[in-house]
Amino acid sequence: MKADDIITYCLDNYGYVDYSHTPYGQELLYSQNNISIFFLNIQEFDTDDDNFSDLNHPDKYRLSLCLTKDEYNKLFSKSCPYHEKYICYKECDYTKSDIVMPHPLKHKEYFIQCISPSKDMFEKVLKELISLSYKRARQEYLIKR
Repeated sequence: MKADDIITYCLDNYGYVDYSHTPYGQELLYSQNNISIFFLNIQEFDTDDDNFSDLNHPDKYRLSLCLTKDEYNKLFSKSCPYHEKYICYKECDYTKSDIVMPHPLKHKEYFIQCISPSKDMFEKVLKELISLSYKRARQEYLIKR
Protein backbone atom coordinates (compact mmCIF):
# COMPACT_ATOMS: atom_id res chain seq x y z
CA MET A 1 0.00 0.00 0.00
CA LYS A 2 1.29 3.45 -0.86
CA ALA A 3 1.47 6.30 1.64
CA ASP A 4 -0.72 8.47 -0.60
CA ASP A 5 -3.46 5.80 -0.49
CA ILE A 6 -3.69 6.23 3.29
CA ILE A 7 -3.79 10.01 3.02
CA THR A 8 -6.51 9.82 0.36
CA TYR A 9 -8.52 7.39 2.48
CA CYS A 10 -8.42 9.80 5.44
CA LEU A 11 -9.27 12.87 3.37
CA ASP A 12 -12.21 11.01 1.80
CA ASN A 13 -13.57 9.56 5.05
CA TYR A 14 -13.01 12.15 7.78
CA GLY A 15 -14.12 15.74 8.18
CA TYR A 16 -12.22 18.78 9.43
CA VAL A 17 -8.90 17.36 8.25
CA ASP A 18 -5.96 19.68 7.62
CA TYR A 19 -3.22 18.21 5.43
CA SER A 20 0.37 19.39 5.37
CA HIS A 21 3.46 18.17 3.59
CA THR A 22 6.64 18.44 5.65
CA PRO A 23 10.27 17.93 4.58
CA TYR A 24 10.09 14.36 5.93
CA GLY A 25 6.57 13.29 5.07
CA GLN A 26 2.89 14.09 5.43
CA GLU A 27 0.72 15.01 8.40
CA LEU A 28 -3.00 15.07 9.08
CA LEU A 29 -4.62 17.13 11.81
CA TYR A 30 -8.15 17.42 13.08
CA SER A 31 -8.64 21.15 12.55
CA GLN A 32 -11.57 23.36 13.40
CA ASN A 33 -11.92 26.97 14.60
CA ASN A 34 -8.15 27.61 14.57
CA ILE A 35 -7.48 24.58 16.79
CA SER A 36 -5.48 21.72 15.24
CA ILE A 37 -4.80 18.34 16.84
CA PHE A 38 -2.49 15.68 15.36
CA PHE A 39 -3.96 12.34 14.38
CA LEU A 40 -1.77 10.82 11.62
CA ASN A 41 1.75 11.20 10.29
CA ILE A 42 3.56 9.48 7.46
CA GLN A 43 7.31 9.88 7.71
CA GLU A 44 9.19 9.00 4.54
CA PHE A 45 12.80 9.72 5.56
CA ASP A 46 14.99 9.32 8.62
CA THR A 47 16.00 12.39 10.59
CA ASP A 48 19.08 13.09 12.67
CA ASP A 49 17.22 12.27 15.89
CA ASP A 50 14.99 9.52 14.50
CA ASN A 51 16.57 6.85 12.34
CA PHE A 52 15.16 3.83 14.18
CA SER A 53 13.02 2.68 11.27
CA ASP A 54 15.62 2.92 8.47
CA LEU A 55 13.23 4.80 6.19
CA ASN A 56 15.67 5.99 3.55
CA HIS A 57 14.55 3.40 0.97
CA PRO A 58 12.11 3.67 -1.94
CA ASP A 59 8.48 3.07 -0.92
CA LYS A 60 9.37 2.65 2.76
CA TYR A 61 7.53 4.88 5.21
CA ARG A 62 6.29 4.93 8.78
CA LEU A 63 2.65 5.50 9.59
CA SER A 64 2.29 6.98 13.08
CA LEU A 65 -0.89 7.44 15.09
CA CYS A 66 -1.68 8.63 18.60
CA LEU A 67 -4.16 6.73 20.76
CA THR A 68 -5.71 7.31 24.15
CA LYS A 69 -3.90 5.70 27.05
CA ASP A 70 -6.63 3.08 27.41
CA GLU A 71 -6.63 2.13 23.72
CA TYR A 72 -2.82 2.03 23.65
CA ASN A 73 -2.69 -0.25 26.68
CA LYS A 74 -5.41 -2.50 25.25
CA LEU A 75 -3.53 -2.78 21.96
CA PHE A 76 -0.38 -4.10 23.63
CA SER A 77 -2.08 -6.37 26.17
CA LYS A 78 -3.64 -9.81 26.33
CA SER A 79 -7.04 -8.24 25.67
CA CYS A 80 -5.87 -6.93 22.28
CA PRO A 81 -8.72 -7.26 19.77
CA TYR A 82 -6.39 -8.10 16.85
CA HIS A 83 -4.68 -11.34 15.88
CA GLU A 84 -1.22 -11.49 17.45
CA LYS A 85 0.52 -11.67 14.04
CA TYR A 86 -0.40 -7.99 13.55
CA ILE A 87 0.97 -6.68 16.85
CA CYS A 88 4.48 -6.53 18.32
CA TYR A 89 4.24 -7.08 22.07
CA LYS A 90 7.89 -6.86 23.16
CA GLU A 91 11.39 -6.30 21.82
CA CYS A 92 10.14 -4.83 18.55
CA ASP A 93 12.27 -4.51 15.44
CA TYR A 94 11.44 -0.92 14.46
CA THR A 95 12.49 -1.58 10.85
CA LYS A 96 10.07 -4.47 10.31
CA SER A 97 7.22 -3.82 7.91
CA ASP A 98 3.54 -4.59 8.30
CA ILE A 99 3.26 -4.87 12.08
CA VAL A 100 1.87 -2.44 14.65
CA MET A 101 4.28 -1.53 17.42
CA PRO A 102 4.99 1.28 19.86
CA HIS A 103 6.61 4.34 18.29
CA PRO A 104 10.38 4.28 19.00
CA LEU A 105 10.45 7.84 20.38
CA LYS A 106 6.90 8.81 21.30
CA HIS A 107 5.54 5.65 22.90
CA LYS A 108 5.22 7.39 26.29
CA GLU A 109 2.74 9.74 24.60
CA TYR A 110 0.78 6.68 23.31
CA PHE A 111 2.02 6.84 19.74
CA ILE A 112 2.10 3.71 17.61
CA GLN A 113 3.70 2.96 14.26
CA CYS A 114 3.47 0.62 11.32
CA ILE A 115 6.15 0.47 8.62
CA SER A 116 4.86 0.27 5.03
CA PRO A 117 1.60 -1.55 5.81
CA SER A 118 0.05 -3.95 3.35
CA LYS A 119 -3.52 -3.58 2.12
CA ASP A 120 -4.47 -6.54 4.34
CA MET A 121 -2.98 -4.86 7.43
CA PHE A 122 -4.73 -1.63 6.53
CA GLU A 123 -8.13 -3.31 6.15
CA LYS A 124 -7.90 -5.62 9.18
CA VAL A 125 -6.22 -3.34 11.72
CA LEU A 126 -5.18 0.15 10.66
CA LYS A 127 -8.56 1.47 9.54
CA GLU A 128 -9.84 0.98 13.07
CA LEU A 129 -6.70 2.43 14.67
CA ILE A 130 -6.84 5.48 12.40
CA SER A 131 -10.46 5.94 13.45
CA LEU A 132 -9.44 5.76 17.12
CA SER A 133 -6.67 8.31 16.57
CA TYR A 134 -9.09 10.63 14.77
CA LYS A 135 -11.66 10.27 17.58
CA ARG A 136 -8.97 11.04 20.18
CA ALA A 137 -8.01 14.20 18.27
CA ARG A 138 -11.64 15.25 18.00
CA GLN A 139 -12.14 14.72 21.75
CA GLU A 140 -9.06 16.84 22.47
CA TYR A 141 -10.50 19.55 20.21
CA LEU A 142 -13.82 19.49 22.09
CA ILE A 143 -11.96 19.97 25.38
CA LYS A 144 -9.85 22.85 24.03
CA ARG A 145 -12.56 24.84 22.25
